[in-house]
Amino acid sequence: MDRSDTRTAVVITGTGMVTPAGRGCQPLWTHWRDGSTALGEYRDPLVRTSRIRWFGHVPAEVAESAQETVPHRLRKFGTKTTFNAVLAAQDAIEQAGPGWTDIPEERRGLYVAQDDAVEPSADIFAAAFERRVRTDGLLFAQTVERLVRGRGLSPFGIIRALNNNALALISITHRFRGDCAALIQDTGGTIAALALAVRALRDGTCDTALVVGTGSYNHPAKLAAAYHARRLAPGTDGLAPLLSFDDRRTGTVLGEAAAAVVLERAADASRRGARARCEVLATTLRPTTGAAAAPRADAARVARSLAAAGRTVADLDAVLADGRGCVSADAREAAMLGELLAGTSVPVSTVRPVVGTLGAAAPLVDLVLGAEVMERQLLPPVPFLDAPLPAVRGFLSRAPVRAPLRTLLSLHGAFDGFGGAVLTRQPPHTANAPDVVPRPAAHHRKEQI
Repeated sequence: MDRSDTRTAVVITGTGMVTPAGRGCQPLWTHWRDGSTALGEYRDPLVRTSRIRWFGHVPAEVAESAQETVPHRLRKFGTKTTFNAVLAAQDAIEQAGPGWTDIPEERRGLYVAQDDAVEPSADIFAAAFERRVRTDGLLFAQTVERLVRGRGLSPFGIIRALNNNALALISITHRFRGDCAALIQDTGGTIAALALAVRALRDGTCDTALVVGTGSYNHPAKLAAAYHARRLAPGTDGLAPLLSFDDRRTGTVLGEAAAAVVLERAADASRRGARARCEVLATTLRPTTGAAAAPRADAARVARSLAAAGRTVADLDAVLADGRGCVSADAREAAMLGELLAGTSVPVSTVRPVVGTLGAAAPLVDLVLGAEVMERQLLPPVPFLDAPLPAVRGFLSRAPVRAPLRTLLSLHGAFDGFGGAVLTRQPPHTANAPDVVPRPAAHHRKEQI
């Protein structure tokens, strides 16, 4: 729980995202509202598998735009994951308004969370294997010679594998020289980054803060581990790729994404005429030590965090759940929701059937969608839901909810249980407004660094 001075309101003034649905919030919102999915067949030019059927790939044209966002001479140091992060950051800064660039670079905080390293991956060895030694087999000594001395191994692999790779490229590209932090470990790292940013703004460490979450499960080792742990949906004919909180669920679908939000003190945003999308009230993380708690203990933890923010469960207007589709994970989360929401009629929905399990980007994707829900006063239903789990049958949204939606809780999980939560509310002055369409990615000249 963020225990810094809660009297200083912190709001989000800019958002950006790159997901399997496309660039920005609108494509994802449309999929969610219409009950369709952005998940598709797994594809990778360097990986062949018959065991991974579905994946949430960022569209090729968006990935290309993301690379173009990065100055040319920096591209050799980055990965597709970090390029996505740079593009999401650019769009969030654009949406924050023209006055944002007047904030001194030394007063811009940057807090980035990325998934566990995606390097070394298959592509790091591609050059060597494309020029493979033509013998009766790949002899170890010859292979090492070709990898190390023959430039078959990417010389920038170590830099790309660093856990602050995304932070470095964003800070150089978008001019951040203030307080910063780089975190890992999927959703927990992103919620921690958000909490650090809120605290830095309340403490006066910075005048604006950019929080970014980025990652990809498109790594042979990650995919293999998830497959052998029986976490992936096998792709049953006639069913949607991912089913959340449904008795028919068979597993999750992994994906890739990046999301970014610009935070400011509410008073500062108001002075420069920025539009506040939502206010961040509280963040909660599960303890870093010990085994996963029982659902009742997780529910009690969330309730205590609400109380610390001056709220109760009765104050909630909607919940965005994780619902990653795994048999055990969804059962545990459903039990926790049943405990937390007992005696209320708070509607629950999730966007996982649209984009899959996204790792570090997920909390910010849901944060942006939550702001959209409150702005439009509309909560889309759970896509493809037909046989809801009994523990949450009375809460799951199976039809659009049109009602005053001003306070929203988003829950985030891990494969072994509860991961964390974020509480937000709609700023009092917010009015319905059309989506901001991001401008095309900047094309940097080669001499720019």
